[in-house]
This record gives sequence, structure tokens and C-alpha cells, in this order.
Amino acid sequence: MVEKLDPKFAYWHGIERTKISWYPTVDEEKCIGCKLCFVSCGRNVFDFDFQRNKAVVAKAYNCLVGCSTCATICPVNAISFPEKDLVQKIEREEKVLSKIKNKAKEKKLKLDLEKIRKKVLDTLANSKIKMEYELVGHALEKKFMEKVHDRIKDCKVDIIDIKIESSSLRGCWDFKAPSIVKFSLVSTKMEDISDYITEIDKVIGECGMIIVKKT
Repeated sequence: MVEKLDPKFAYWHGIERTKISWYPTVDEEKCIGCKLCFVSCGRNVFDFDFQRNKAVVAKAYNCLVGCSTCATICPVNAISFPEKDLVQKIEREEKVLSKIKNKAKEKKLKLDLEKIRKKVLDTLANSKIKMEYELVGHALEKKFMEKVHDRIKDCKVDIIDIKIESSSLRGCWDFKAPSIVKFSLVSTKMEDISDYITEIDKVIGECGMIIVKKT
């Protein structure tokens, strides 16, 4: 079976996909041309021959190892897969379970970050008032954000959508290159945050930062 591999599906947990013979087989005598597999597969494993009215396995190695959804939904059982023991054997031989520990940690971190991001966006959407800042200065070396946090930690405001752009880590410390800092001061509970704006402005001054934009 020769096909041009999609780079996204060329490996399965570090194993070359072509070394794993997991993909569907279509029994043309049973196939009634319903097109359900062709339409449903999100990895474009199937093509469809409209002249012959038959489903065709076009990109076998796009198939997700262990997936057999197309066979499950086929109304006439025209699609088959190898026994699942094949996948379990590869998992044992290639020590797949030990390889995925770090991937699991990475996925958990990504999901947690996405939750935090959603919370920030919700806060922004529900905020009654907002002040956007854009600054230039030595934010990292002066511990600017730490000092801002100390000023607002017991208040009904928050700093969200924080972006710090620096040339490089060495540039900041060794060559004193300034950073660009952007953030928003928001509150979902208060109509007036002028007192907190004053406090933030004080921290900016104490850290020698320059306000480029404040809206």
C-alpha cells in the first residue's frame, strides 16, 4: 500500500505510522454506497468512487490507531479492521505508556491554561470598567508585575490580558534593553476605579516605566 503520508499523521506516539498496519478494509460486495464512512471520517481516510458507487480506502495511514468508528456506523458491516490485539502488542513492544506521561502533563497544562484564558475573557466581557495600559521600561528586572500585584491583591480589581515583549532575556539583564508591557486594569464590581488607576500609576513611576498609551 503506497500513499503520500500527511505529516500530521506520520507518527503515532513516536512510532512511524507505516509500521502500524491499522486501517480499514472495505468489502466491495457488501458495500451499498451509502457514503456514511466517506462523509463521517474526519481524517479523510476514505474517497468515494461515484462511478462504481463504492467507498475506497484512499489514505489508510491517516486512520487514527485504534479507531474503528467507520466500521461501527457502517449499516451493512462492510468495513473491517485488524484485531485490537495488534495495537496492544505495539503498545507493549514500543513502551508507549511510558512515553505518554510527559504528553499527558503537557495536555493537562494546556487545558488548565485554556480554562484560565476563558476566565480572563469572561472577566473582560463582564467588566464594568476598564483601563488599558501600554508601557515601556525595565518591567522584568524591576519586578513590576509583582509590585502591581501587591497593590491590588486585596482589592476588587484585577490585571488581565498581560503581554510582555522583550528582545531577549540577556538583552533585559545584560544590556538593559527595555520591554514593552501591555495590560488592562478591570473591575466587574465597581463603577469607579480611579483610585486604583492612581495606585498603578504610582507603581509605574516607582519602577521608572514610561506610559506610552493609557485609554
